[in-house]
Amino acid sequence: DPAETSYPLDGLLVRFASLQLPDGDAAPEGQLDFGEDSVDEALLTGRQALGIARLVEPLRRSMDELGLTKLNTEIEVPLIRVLAKMEHLGVGVDLAELIKMRDDLTAECDRLRAATIEAAGEDFNINSTKQLREILFDKLGLTPQKKTKTGYSTDAATLEKLRNDHPMVDLLLQYREVEKLRSTYGEGLVAEVGPGDRIRATFNQTVARTGRLSSDKPNLHNIPVRSERGRNFRRAFVAGPGQTLLIADYNQIELRCIAHLAEDPGLIGAFEAGDDIHNATASRIFDVKAEDVTVEQRSKAKMVSYGLAYGMESYGLGQRLGIPTGEAQVILDAYFVAFPAVRKYMDDTVAEARQRGYTETLFGRRRQIPELSSSNFRIRQAGERQAMNAGIQGLAADIFKVALVELDRALDKSGLAAEVILQVHDEVVLEVPPEELDATRDLVVEVMANAFDLRVPLDVNLADGPTWASAKG
Repeated sequence: DPAETSYPLDGLLVRFASLQLPDGDAAPEGQLDFGEDSVDEALLTGRQALGIARLVEPLRRSMDELGLTKLNTEIEVPLIRVLAKMEHLGVGVDLAELIKMRDDLTAECDRLRAATIEAAGEDFNINSTKQLREILFDKLGLTPQKKTKTGYSTDAATLEKLRNDHPMVDLLLQYREVEKLRSTYGEGLVAEVGPGDRIRATFNQTVARTGRLSSDKPNLHNIPVRSERGRNFRRAFVAGPGQTLLIADYNQIELRCIAHLAEDPGLIGAFEAGDDIHNATASRIFDVKAEDVTVEQRSKAKMVSYGLAYGMESYGLGQRLGIPTGEAQVILDAYFVAFPAVRKYMDDTVAEARQRGYTETLFGRRRQIPELSSSNFRIRQAGERQAMNAGIQGLAADIFKVALVELDRALDKSGLAAEVILQVHDEVVLEVPPEELDATRDLVVEVMANAFDLRVPLDVNLADGPTWASAKG
């Protein structure tokens, strides 16, 4: 169930085996006793194992009824082994570099805090929302953008709109960025370094509603890449002694999934020709020759393409591009004129999801979308966006999971010493002996490019280096 983020044993027993766990010390006749106070640890473990055994047949029947057996047995169950190995191996870090980055960020935070207070003209607690409101809107007289239940908003979106109205706002935004990096990634990553100077995250295969993998303790999927300061953290992720990092990622996999699902001739043709897809899209949207596409037009086309993969509509596109909603709608309309099959796919997907109550990927992964039947217009709209992106994101997730399973098997058969140690979004990171780098590169491309037969090629980018940063550039 994609709506669930955890599956406690007691809840599953109630739902699938009609076994109610006892509240007290003793179990009712015919029921399982999970009372930790009344049994020793060995007996408790045995009863938990018995509970799991009671779930096997009910869960098997349920998966058969929902058409999920193949997805489970061919992808999700084999993937457990891959993720377990990744969690056991972990990824190497340069602890000294990580500590230096944390300390540098701490010093930068102190500098920006002092500069922000100086620009404000009086001392105040920079982390106090109440005091910040008083400085921004009362003392400096800046124009409030929106109001919350507790007063005028000082969130990032509000401050971005005020950035050019007073020097203090720009300094405050810089401070918040650096403080977030310091606390979450500076302090946070240092605290997670384990034996052998490696970080061993937990990978989740049943948390993200789209089917994508996620990680926590720490969340390595959120290592920032949008800013120079954030990208610097990749310098601290390193290959182990005598090894190098090989990073493989799917190039524009969501857009390739859109082309496949929508069967749009224009998109398929651009991918088959090996065109710069964003340039080709901009050429069609803005009705100019490919060689005449401007950097700004290409950037807008790129935002539209990726926005569609996440169900973005005109308001969200306008916010991202910094343009009025009406202008964003004109760009979206032009996109759908250029690629009409994409519009039809989106509309058909929403209609089918509304009728069935769920979406389903080509691999059979289902996602319930109860928001589609809500009486609230905004909630229904959110459900429509979820329906639009579920098939795209779900297919991309399934392809990547297949690739991980097949890559693990291929490495075992090859006799190569390379190990998969990390997965982040559309990237897989391997630790490879330098003398096996060429052979491993060939194997990785062969496996990942053939993980699924799309109507367009699956393109795999490769990079290698001693650190995550040096490999990715």
